[in-house]
Amino acid sequence: MSSHIARKVVQHFHMLTPAPPEKEKLSPREQEVLALLASGFIYKEIGEELGIGLETVRTYVKNICFKLHVRNRLEAIAKRQGGSSG
Repeated sequence: MSSHIARKVVQHFHMLTPAPPEKEKLSPREQEVLALLASGFIYKEIGEELGIGLETVRTYVKNICFKLHVRNRLEAIAKRQGGSSG
């Protein structure tokens, strides 16, 4: 199979498979962290609530931003709230 044909086959299957909603891309723990952020918790409070360290919270937030294609936690919260109403 030529690379051109292979590319067309892959593109076809990508079009058949719907992209998962943003919420489903996040792990349950990431969803928890995002929910706490949306509730107004700061990183230190999130860490205390979940029994994890501050750096771990930062890592979760960084991963959330990456997965949701946003630049910061405020955009992630806005995207979460916008996605949950529709």
